Amino acid sequence: MELSALLEENREAILEGWFERIIGTYPDVTSGFLAKQKDRFQNPVGYAITQSIGPIYDQVASEMDADRLLEALDGIVRIRSVQEFTPTETIGFVFDLKAVIRAEIGDRIRSLEKWNELAELESRVDRVALLAFEKYTECRENLHQVRNREIESRAARALGTVKGRSAISQHEEEPIDDDV
Repeated sequence: MELSALLEENREAILEGWFERIIGTYPDVTSGFLAKQKDRFQNPVGYAITQSIGPIYDQVASEMDADRLLEALDGIVRIRSVQEFTPTETIGFVFDLKAVIRAEIGDRIRSLEKWNELAELESRVDRVALLAFEKYTECRENLHQVRNREIESRAARALGTVKGRSAISQHEEEPIDDDV
């Protein structure tokens, strides 16, 4: 049996294990909520995770398309990049996939002696992590740009208010000439 067939056969179990590991990176109360609440609007983080991991897994299990991977990574990385995670914690979920795969099908890989295929699969996971870091960097840059624009906007409004007050006070100090 080929590794690709094993990955397809065990897809749901691997995705479930991966989801559990990802939500395990959140505090207990949050992870419980993420696991139980399935509504997209009441649980956008959990929804983003479940919508992202399937396509990521499918790309890792087959020929990888960088554009499709970046699209799949976008939802989960975008959310994790604005949460209180370090960069390592933000993209660490990608590496958890290796552990889940080994836990689910490691014995069968050993019995079939598919070490070269496993090494290639793990190499693809590493490439996904690099793409996730690229996406994380992009998200953080965008966040900083938004923050900088907000600071500039606040400064401009404050400066406008000060200039407005200054103009009013200068106008009040000018004598009014009734002869004109």
